[in-house]
Amino acid sequence: MPVPPTGRVPAVRQPGPETATPTRRAAILALLFLSLFWAAGPAAAVLIRSEAGDPEVRAILKHERDGRAWVYYQGQRIHVIPKMRLDAEWSVEDIRRQSILFHRTSTHSFVEMKLSCAIRAPYHRGWSFLGHPLGLWEALELVGRGFGFNVVMNFQAGGSVLPHHHAESLERMLLRMLPPHHRFAIAGPVLLVLPVHPAGENWTDVLARMKQLDPESLAIRYPGLKKAGSLLSRGDDIQFVLRQIALGGETPLQFPKDLHFPVYASCKDIPFFQILAKVVYVNQCFIIEREDGLEIMPFPRQVQPVLSPPAPELLIAGPEEPQMGWGPQPPAPFDPEGAGWERLPPGLPPMRAGPSGRPQDSE
Repeated sequence: MPVPPTGRVPAVRQPGPETATPTRRAAILALLFLSLFWAAGPAAAVLIRSEAGDPEVRAILKHERDGRAWVYYQGQRIHVIPKMRLDAEWSVEDIRRQSILFHRTSTHSFVEMKLSCAIRAPYHRGWSFLGHPLGLWEALELVGRGFGFNVVMNFQAGGSVLPHHHAESLERMLLRMLPPHHRFAIAGPVLLVLPVHPAGENWTDVLARMKQLDPESLAIRYPGLKKAGSLLSRGDDIQFVLRQIALGGETPLQFPKDLHFPVYASCKDIPFFQILAKVVYVNQCFIIEREDGLEIMPFPRQVQPVLSPPAPELLIAGPEEPQMGWGPQPPAPFDPEGAGWERLPPGLPPMRAGPSGRPQDSE
């Protein structure tokens, strides 16, 4: 190697990142991008806009430890929670204060559905309940399950609720969201909601009548009522609900044939005697213990449903299936000849002669 005039040997430069080829630099950048994507998860995934036919967010109840919402999808109202799948295409990834992050299976992408309501919250503290106008039962089901309470509502209660509230407790949330002339009471793990004057009766009288019954005493003769059960009724007929309780609690129940009103109840993992007592007494009925089962009758002062005097015809729901009146049944086969009927000969029937010799008919 020729020595320069200064007498120093030039240093040999080792290859490093600054001397790497463009292909190597691109590979390093790709590895860095993939590592960031895997570490961030869904928050760093590609978000696409919602389209027609996608799930629609109607209301969100959010807290640091819980989140749930009402979603309208394919003509149905769905009460959703995180990690819940709607169908093979959509699943709920996360519920936020004012939006829901969905995962779409067909495109392997995430879609953020925002809550586009007219009234926006100026702040977020504690529990936030935001959304479009809802029916009273929709709001109660969402709030009750969010705070960890079972809910039973009188069938004459109702109204519209505009969710735009914040609260630290269930009591404060209910005071802010309930429509006028409605009251609530908490009986153990069950939230009860009634109008002030259901069917002309004071709501406190309904609760006083319910306190006179010890629900656990019903399980002394019918131990099946001690079993824990769940009930979700969004307006089902009382007869259908009583049949469910009779089947799950293994207890025969009797009720008037013309007893009809919608039932609004959301109960999870509580004894059947609690479900039966709350549903019956909140809707202004009462329970009578008979030798062959429990009889459910409406309170005499109640206006609806009207019972036909003097005594209603009773239906019996037992702890077995199928039950009478459960659904449509084919007609029973009938054999006229086996019943002893004789076939008429062909032609007109003979006419017997009258006293004057003229023929007359059978009349």
